[in-house]
Amino acid sequence: MDERRKFERLNIPESSKAYVATPDGKKLGALTVLGRGGFQVNTKQEFQTGEVKELVIVDKSEGIHRKVRGIVRMALPGAVGFEFEELTPDAAVEVGVIIGKYYSATAKA
Repeated sequence: MDERRKFERLNIPESSKAYVATPDGKKLGALTVLGRGGFQVNTKQEFQTGEVKELVIVDKSEGIHRKVRGIVRMALPGAVGFEFEELTPDAAVEVGVIIGKYYSATAKA
């Protein structure tokens, strides 16, 4: 496993309306952190560290609805952090679009 924690993570503003859902469309919660190695979602649903889940990252303003597989690395009350199991090239591009959008917005602030 790469040491992915060394890569920058970006806080996603709640105003973004980006969220994470299950493959059947059930919204888990707001996407709050995103980076090359993974993401964090604010959710009331409980997860166990080490679980592998198929999820969907959604940013309607960018037309992104991307399935990803994530491994639970951090599970706290109200938030769960996932490491990407593997990003396809298309998924990596869309994650990059979201990062770029909010990175430029925070750089201007």
